[in-house]
Amino acid sequence: MTKQKSVKGLFIYLLLGIIAFVPLYLKALSTLSTYPAQLEQAREMMGISGSPEMLALLGTLPNYIFLIIALVIGFFTAHKVGLKSVIMHPNAREKSKSEWIKGIKLAIILGSIAGVVIRGIDYLLFPLMPEGLKELIHPYNAIEFLAALLYGGIVEELLMRFGFMSLLVLIFWKLFDRKSAKPSNWVFILAIFVSTLLFAIGHYSGTASVTEMTAFIWFRMILLNGLPGFFFGWIYWKHNLELAMLAHMFAHIAMHFLMLIVSFFM
Repeated sequence: MTKQKSVKGLFIYLLLGIIAFVPLYLKALSTLSTYPAQLEQAREMMGISGSPEMLALLGTLPNYIFLIIALVIGFFTAHKVGLKSVIMHPNAREKSKSEWIKGIKLAIILGSIAGVVIRGIDYLLFPLMPEGLKELIHPYNAIEFLAALLYGGIVEELLMRFGFMSLLVLIFWKLFDRKSAKPSNWVFILAIFVSTLLFAIGHYSGTASVTEMTAFIWFRMILLNGLPGFFFGWIYWKHNLELAMLAHMFAHIAMHFLMLIVSFFM
């Protein structure tokens, strides 16, 4: 079990979270400034007639609050179930150089495979997709790319893996596996499955805003948003949080380059 935990690491991730939210804010600002209908929809949802800058900030602020909650939860739960973060748990750094190289290679390979597979499936399903979804499948611009790397790679892993998955492992262990000195493998697998499934379902509002939610759209949403979570959850379990972040980043990098290649030939 990982026993040590660092308050300094907690503040490092709070700072990294602020940095990661900058491109997300800029992306939201660009959308609200470019599409008047989106701006009016945001004003109606929030009940205020603010500027695009204010609405973009208010739109991203709740996610940062969720990040703080996830960090606190992970800080008090991850070490109890043996889940590790190099930044948060000093003793998780005690690995040989060869072990680190092996872990980094694994994260890059699995992340890249996840990115190619999910975007490849998208292209296979492309003829069946409504126009609203087709418009979303394009190479990232600079802001979208940074948002995918930083928000996706850092914030989403802190939310779903460090906070939520760690909590689920602890709950499932105490409820269903309390006789074991440490969580059994099936507890981790169940936590990975549940956290991944709920993350995929969490894309409902974003998907429903661009297209009608048919059975096909539900299938695509859960499959493509859930599949990479199994990769990232397994890496967090078997290695550490930071390698899960690296894998998540390389999934987006692979997706971007695949979309660039496809757009070049289309």
